[in-house]
Parts: sequence; C-alpha cells; structure tokens
Amino acid sequence: MKIVIVGGYPIQDRAAVYEHGEDWEYWGINAIHIDWLPVRKWSRWFNLHHYKTLKTEWKHGLAAEIAWHHIHNNVPCYVLESWDGIIPNERIFPRKKLERMSRGWYHCGSFDWMVAYAVSLGAEEIALHGIGLAMESGEPMSAHACLEYWCGYAEGKGCKVTTKDCNLFYNWHLVRDHKAYGYDDWDMIEDRT
Repeated sequence: MKIVIVGGYPIQDRAAVYEHGEDWEYWGINAIHIDWLPVRKWSRWFNLHHYKTLKTEWKHGLAAEIAWHHIHNNVPCYVLESWDGIIPNERIFPRKKLERMSRGWYHCGSFDWMVAYAVSLGAEEIALHGIGLAMESGEPMSAHACLEYWCGYAEGKGCKVTTKDCNLFYNWHLVRDHKAYGYDDWDMIEDRT
C-alpha cells in the first residue's frame, strides 16, 4: 500500500501531488477540498476533531465538509466519534488499535495519527504534501515534532517517507529581538534555506 497524505498548507506544485501512480491511495483532511478539488478520486478522508467542537468553532468549514461528503459519499470519512448519520460512509478512527503501537499515546495533531494509521495498515510508502505545522495558529507547538517522530517511526518500520511542500525536517530557531508588534515589520518565518 502506498499513500499520499495531503494537507492544507500552500502547495507550490499541485501537479506533483498527482504524480504518484494509480496504485496510490489519496488521503485528505478537514476541508482542504474547499481550496482546490482533486483531479483524482480521494481514497479516505479524515476529520479528527470532536463534532461538538467543530459545530461551535468551525461552522463554515464544517458545513462545507458535510456538503462535500454528501456529493462524494463513496469516500470513507474517519472521525473520532459518530456524527450520528450527518455524513455518509462514516468510519470511527481506530484510536485504541494505534495506541498499542510503541508510543501510541503520543499524538499532537491529525497528521501524526494518519501516519501511524498508515503504518498500521502496512504502508510501504507515504508521501506528504502541503503540511506546515511550523508556526500556524491553531496547531499545538508539539504537532510538528510529533509528526516528525511518526515519520521516523514509519521509516524504522521499513516504510519510505517523502515530503514535498512541507515544513518538515528543518532546523527551527527561536529569535529574540526588541521589535514592537504592529510598529516593526518582521516575517513569522525567516527562511534561510
């Protein structure tokens, strides 16, 4: 099994997402399909947040995602707990199974859960596209390191992991200065690569 996991971070070369062969599964997350629709059919979809939280904190995205699933009802959607029939082809994410893996309790974001799940399914190769997690708001500080851990775990199990248009496997630095917010300009990320 070979898997492409697509995130919502800006992808410079969208054609590269589809360069993988016909035998690859394409996994999407949350409502990334709002920004651009895929050329090929998605294999699996994931929304690993509590439905109650989504209803209060992500109303617009939730409505778009529900509508998308009613059109693309052949794509299984993995959720934490049942959404009580709101989306077709709902699947409960197998958390307990994954927690039996080494450090299976260590998860800080959806992508690391997805990589762990891919490994549990016996993935031979995982290609990650459009995953930021560096300093985006709303992401836990540990999400970046946690995803890198699970990529290393996958590689340790013999699964090849590649990244494109991702902020993974870089050396990140904290910067201290005397700039005043709102008055002095600075970039959130100073890219020295």
